Amino acid sequence: MFKFIYAFLLIGIGTVIVHICILFLLPHYTRNNIWTRLEKIGPHYQFVDLDSYDPIRQSMDPLFLLKVCKFDLDNGPVHLTTPQTTQFWSLSAYTRDGIIFYNLNDKTTPNAKLNLIIGNPLQITELKQSKIERTLNSVLVAQKLNEVFTILRVFAPSPLEKKESETFLEKATCRIFNK
Repeated sequence: MFKFIYAFLLIGIGTVIVHICILFLLPHYTRNNIWTRLEKIGPHYQFVDLDSYDPIRQSMDPLFLLKVCKFDLDNGPVHLTTPQTTQFWSLSAYTRDGIIFYNLNDKTTPNAKLNLIIGNPLQITELKQSKIERTLNSVLVAQKLNEVFTILRVFAPSPLEKKESETFLEKATCRIFNK
């Protein structure tokens, strides 16, 4: 019986210590979330490079080059475009919390060109009804979100392809869609 009480007390004290540690660490992790780090790297509505020490870049395959664009859908839908290329590329769209909600690549888009419009459901419905010529070949994504970021990756296994990939990323655009 004494061993049971001793084990129960030990478990209880251990649980209290773990919860106190979590409470003390919570402010550190809320200040250093992914969106807060992205806020520091550059302006909205523009593809920008990540620092080499950024956890996103460190977790990526070193043969991929990448850029990040962050934006707020409260300002209107966002149009993401790239030129055509023969290299593999992919784009992933994430919520403010880093949860992926959309992904596409060169094999799933017409002519291997990125032409994506992300907006909230009302904005996308308006675009579909307006039948603007620039949206006819666009992939339209409706999400009930405000703050979003995308990561555009391109495969660059050799020095020659790395130059082409850098040019591809420089020509990528991330802008508010103007009707």
